[in-house]
Amino acid sequence: MNMQTPKDVTTAVHQHSGDSEQMKTLESRRWFHWHEPGTSKEEKWLIFKLDFFILLYTCLTFFVKYLDQTNVTNAYVSGMREDLDLKGNELNWFTTYFNIGIIIGGPFFTIALTVFHPRFWLPACTMCWSFFVLFMYKADSAKTIYILRFFAGVFESGAMPGAFYIIGSWYRSSEISRRSSIFMFSSVGGQMFSGYIQAGLYHNMNHHLGLAAWRWVFIFDFLIGIPVAIFGFFCCPNEPTSSKPWWMTDQERGICIDRLADEGRDAIKPTWDLSAVKRVLSSWQLYTFCVAWGVMECTCGVNLQRWMTLYLKSLEVDGHRKYSIEQINDLPTIIGCTELVWMFLSALLMDKTRKPPIIVCVLSLIQLFAYIVFFIWSNNDHFMMAVYYLCSAYGAIGPLISAWLNSSCGGDNQLRALSTSLMISIGYAVETVSQQFMFPTSEAPRFERTKGYAFGIGWVVVMIVWLCVILPLIEWHFKRPGLRSRVYIVKYVLGRGMKRKIIEFPSLSAIDFLKYTSSYFLSKNNFM
Repeated sequence: MNMQTPKDVTTAVHQHSGDSEQMKTLESRRWFHWHEPGTSKEEKWLIFKLDFFILLYTCLTFFVKYLDQTNVTNAYVSGMREDLDLKGNELNWFTTYFNIGIIIGGPFFTIALTVFHPRFWLPACTMCWSFFVLFMYKADSAKTIYILRFFAGVFESGAMPGAFYIIGSWYRSSEISRRSSIFMFSSVGGQMFSGYIQAGLYHNMNHHLGLAAWRWVFIFDFLIGIPVAIFGFFCCPNEPTSSKPWWMTDQERGICIDRLADEGRDAIKPTWDLSAVKRVLSSWQLYTFCVAWGVMECTCGVNLQRWMTLYLKSLEVDGHRKYSIEQINDLPTIIGCTELVWMFLSALLMDKTRKPPIIVCVLSLIQLFAYIVFFIWSNNDHFMMAVYYLCSAYGAIGPLISAWLNSSCGGDNQLRALSTSLMISIGYAVETVSQQFMFPTSEAPRFERTKGYAFGIGWVVVMIVWLCVILPLIEWHFKRPGLRSRVYIVKYVLGRGMKRKIIEFPSLSAIDFLKYTSSYFLSKNNFM
């Protein structure tokens, strides 16, 4: 029995690069835009909802994560060191134990996103780590903080990959870069506000109710984190095909699924089996981006605000501190302001040019210049502070790598989730060792004995070579036209139902494609 012929067949061909349609879209873009050219009013309203609930939640989560991650440095220079009689490299060990927690928890907590519902998993993690942060206010020794920092790190380990996973599950590839940069802005905001909060508490609440100001900071951070977790329980969605969030209509959910399908991306909740494991482990993205992130973390640029804080505390005039405790907490937060500028500019250039290697190269050269100045050193504290602020260009490299990875993984949710978590875990692992041995607190601010900045210079050079030369060549090799498969999305109407088939073909000419699809879709087995 012959099956009914489709009434309407529409084909949409999407390629990774080189298509004239894509080039026209890029050329038609304005310098700054939030929506893609030609976006309808209905889709703009949908994107507004996605931004309000998903982007806002990921931003708040990331803000709290970095607020809780950096508060120990502000507490250290605001009385903790003296109250707990810390005389060695305890501040480094606070970071080390926190990083160990992230390294151990990262892969497990991220894979759990593909098993459990993200709308419950992510907010629950936020609530758990907030309680471990709260308990630090009762700490009476470094060992207590080591334990609490470790468990805080375990539960915080899923925050960054979880945010990337949720954003990548709902947005188009062309929209991810801007959103990734926006929520990375919030991490900078967390670092900045940690300094402002500690400075304010030191000025207004030191010894209030018998508690030192550095203890109050952990209480305040807890009070900020819990409402964010509650917001997540109500607003964080699952994957588009898993369940419909309350703030979205069925029609809007269908549009979200279509938006991903039009790019050849699967909106279905991924499941782990042997074939998925083999596919992920044999991918080029898993290894190249893990190396990229690891090399970036080896430069230890993430510790820039801590270095400046310790630098300011070391400055003395006639045996007295040159800067007050409030200034020591406040001045390094300007690094966050300049970092936001670098992130914003790099995100604009990324969306405009689609050439991350060039942008990363410029940012890395700025970091290289700053490290050379730190290595040579200067006794002019105003010049040194300016260089610290300039070095914040490092902060824009991470979002670019993350957006680059998201784009390279396409619709493979398992590959994106595992690559992101493993990438971050490896980064924390190498950064933990590097900051512990090359940038110990006892050697701050010049780190002369350990040759810390010489170490950093070497790794910045390696980062430039890997991200700007080797990684682009590897990506070109695996995506060049001779090897690349093209994804053809074929929509057709059969009776009253709309169906879609997503098929991968080798590189075919348009004529061969039409011949192949005609025979394929007219065969009776393919309309079942």
